[in-house]
Parts: sequence; C-alpha cells; structure tokens
Amino acid sequence: MKNYKLILFSLMLSVRIFSQNTAVDTLNTQTEEPFDYKKYYDCDFGEGNVLIVIKKGKEFTDLTDLRKSGKGFAIKMEAIYSMEFSDGKRYESSVVKNITKDSLSMTNFFNENAARLAGESFKLITYPLSSLKYIRFIDDRMLSLYSRKNIQKNFDLMVKKMDQAKMCPAVIDFKERNETKVCHFYLTSQGYDLLYEDKGRVYYMEGKVEWK
Repeated sequence: MKNYKLILFSLMLSVRIFSQNTAVDTLNTQTEEPFDYKKYYDCDFGEGNVLIVIKKGKEFTDLTDLRKSGKGFAIKMEAIYSMEFSDGKRYESSVVKNITKDSLSMTNFFNENAARLAGESFKLITYPLSSLKYIRFIDDRMLSLYSRKNIQKNFDLMVKKMDQAKMCPAVIDFKERNETKVCHFYLTSQGYDLLYEDKGRVYYMEGKVEWK
C-alpha cells in the first residue's frame, strides 16, 4: 500500500467546469490489478497512430530518443494533454480517442459525469492537426506555473503507426472509499500524472504510481 495526496485539479482548467475551491484528501490506493480490467474500461495497447510533436529541424528516430533528447514529445490515444486550437478553444481534461494522418479526435470532457456537472452533453470532437496551436505543460502545480509550446511556430507534426499506440488508463482501487476509479494519464513537464473524476470534478494524484 502507498499513500497519495489527492488535490483538486483546478489550475489551468475552465472556470465553468471547475469553479470549486482547492480540496485536499489523503487516501491509500492499490495499484495492482486483482480484478478484471475490462470490467471498468475497454482498452488495449495495440497498434495504431501516435502523433509525434518534434522541434523544427530535428529528426525523429524513436520515442526513447524523443523523450531523452528533449526534441519533443508524443501524443497517444487514451491520454490527456492540455491543448489549444486555432479557434481559441482550450481543452484540459479531454481524452484523446483517435489519431489519423490529418486529424485528432477527443472527448469534450473527462467523462460523462464531468460533462453532466457542466450542464453539457458528452461527445467526441475532431480537429484537423493543422489547427493545433499550443500545448501547455504544468511546471509547478502548487504555484500554478506552466510553460506553453507554440506548435505551429516551433514544431512539426508527424503521425507514426506503432505497435503500442495507446496509454490505457490505470484502474485503481480506493480502499478507504470502497471505490474503483479509472485514472487517465496526463502529460506534464515532469512526465505523466494520473487524473481521476469524482462527482464530476477532476483531480490529480500526487506520488509515484507504477503501472504495468
């Protein structure tokens, strides 16, 4: 068992969705899978497209080099990224569902409960890759610091077909609440965090989480 602090994921999020004050909670979580994963979420790591975001003038070799060299980063299906598009709309907790050679599709909210809290219907939205304008990364959660990457100005986009194209969410058992949560991965400057939803509100989980 490991101890994690759960903090309301409020920074950089739309006010109409997350207008609550910051809340703090401490829980014990179970990262093992003594249950049927597909009972909670249907996902496999199988073949599909990955969106490579690489600095202009740099060459892509593989994902390991991309990460270690700082040339850029990858966008995978089933994970969450802070993205802004040419129409001015920004998405902080939308799950990427599909990537094609020229488009990206994602949910408009984290899940149905989050959409219901906002008074909107839960749906899939699609943007052409050419309209991806900025991607933001949290640098320091407590100080609300983040960096913004200008995609159209400083990066090239390429779609690569890969054997493991998805970042399937973790399914974590919250023993003290007697609940099981689907926790999607969210890319920050320090790597991936886990986000989960509770009563329509989205939270992030602090601490090291090992997910196999």
